[in-house]
Amino acid sequence: MKEAIRMVLEFIYDPEFPDTSHFRSGRGCHSALRRIKEEWGTSRWFLEFDIFQCFHTIDRHRLISIFKEEIDDPKFFYSIQKVFSAGRLVGGEKGPYSVPHSVLLSALLGNIYLHKLDQEIG
Repeated sequence: MKEAIRMVLEFIYDPEFPDTSHFRSGRGCHSALRRIKEEWGTSRWFLEFDIFQCFHTIDRHRLISIFKEEIDDPKFFYSIQKVFSAGRLVGGEKGPYSVPHSVLLSALLGNIYLHKLDQEIG
């Protein structure tokens, strides 16, 4: 089920991501650096951030509201709720945070969440 969800989300959201988004097919650090060099020319300083435990702090409810902006399919939301409800326990209880532990799906969910943040602050 995780792979089917990943495929649907990737089809919808991947075209919206900038080339600098991480964990994407055919893109990575080298393609991001190449794009920066081409577009930013003579910049001498760049910052790289490692968002510590990003996947453990994503608000699933906020992520679902982001999905609802693009997706209108009750079956999809039923499936994603099933995947999310099988998530990790936080302090012995299920919390509203943490996305499923699937490398490709978690990375895609993180990209969707952070891309929305970029749009809102940009």
